[in-house]
Amino acid sequence: MTSKMTKLVVLSIAIVALLTQAAVADVLHDQSDFDAAAPGYFNSVSGGPPFGMTNYVVNHVTVVGGGWLVDSISTYYSALDPGWGDAITTGHLHVFTKTGVLPMDGTDDPTLSTSVAMTGMLDGDHIVVTASGLNLELEPGEYWIGITPVAPGGMWGPEIHLSSMSLMGDASASYDQYAFPGPPAWFNFNPGVDASLLIEGDGSVVASETTSFGNVKSLFR
Repeated sequence: MTSKMTKLVVLSIAIVALLTQAAVADVLHDQSDFDAAAPGYFNSVSGGPPFGMTNYVVNHVTVVGGGWLVDSISTYYSALDPGWGDAITTGHLHVFTKTGVLPMDGTDDPTLSTSVAMTGMLDGDHIVVTASGLNLELEPGEYWIGITPVAPGGMWGPEIHLSSMSLMGDASASYDQYAFPGPPAWFNFNPGVDASLLIEGDGSVVASETTSFGNVKSLFR
């Protein structure tokens, strides 16, 4: 075998190994057991009244072990319009330190959350909205975490973020950007119910001081 061919073989093996490694991810938080029959959530940036609405949703998430390196976050939506997810390319990633039964008004502002790439894919009778390649390192602790896609209203309005059949910790919190008559504030849209959410990545990460959540959080504001 020539030197050139040997290099090509080695390179091919390395690429396969990297792809295999990338395909394997830990399920860090699993509330993907959505319930299409339960009350859901408005959770999309889809304009403002009278023809649209913009709401944000976050879940109570507990980071355990030495910390997490989050690669992707997925949420699950209805599919009244099967093509609704095709227009989704970006959205907001929310990561707030949890200090109470709701995020902090005036501090945890979802309208200022970082913008990340997202996709919306039809999967049978529902749409999966995913933000991937996040490389988000979190220290152990309590958080409010969620994603909100920038999405069209659609013929019947925006699709509904489906609820999970499992409740973990405090119920999901909602934020209506165009609340009336008062200013927008965090509230429980469905008390005792969580929105569907799946977080994947590496659960064996030991968070370091140089990549502490305080530092990471500043990138998402």
